[in-house]
Amino acid sequence: MFVSVKNPELLTITSKIENTAYFGGNQEWYEKNWNKQAGCGATCASNISAYLAASGKDLKNLYPYAAMEKADFTKQMEDMILYVTPGAMGVNHVKKFTDGFDRFLKERNASLTAKVLVTDKVPKPERKLSELMDFVREGLLSDCPLAFLNLSKGEEKRIQGWHWITITEAEITDDRVKAVASDEGKKIEFDLGLWFLTTRKHGGLIYYS
Repeated sequence: MFVSVKNPELLTITSKIENTAYFGGNQEWYEKNWNKQAGCGATCASNISAYLAASGKDLKNLYPYAAMEKADFTKQMEDMILYVTPGAMGVNHVKKFTDGFDRFLKERNASLTAKVLVTDKVPKPERKLSELMDFVREGLLSDCPLAFLNLSKGEEKRIQGWHWITITEAEITDDRVKAVASDEGKKIEFDLGLWFLTTRKHGGLIYYS
């Protein structure tokens, strides 16, 4: 089964100066060095807010800029990092993301609720892949990209550890969840199910409805 947000191309960010296009934002676009290092959570939140604003759900105030141009999107990132703010260890817990993003939504009069799936509530041997499958399917079919926190890569080596990325698509089979995500302005593919079953630290996924 293939599931996706309705219009993943809405996360295309163009740069007239560079004559190129990106898939989602890149934390390297922040002005401050610390935000370049630790701003992946706020970048992910910027992706989600910009997508929701463009998705026709009367949420345009979540992204007040004229276009998905790099200069404008960078302003969104600088706005968002005031809410999803990295501490000494970055945004290293799902709740730190939702606390900040919920405040952002409230200040912009957006009535959305976070749906959360975390790995540290269930010991590794008891994790059920079906739970992940249901969550990913429900989130993407609700037309919201998924915020994904990965502190431990487990056995999936194609993703960065201690990092937030934005999932837009997934192919779900009987024993696998293959995901497509925006990571530092690029599109990547990886086995989300393998991560879910083998990660050794706190992590999880979030979507808003």
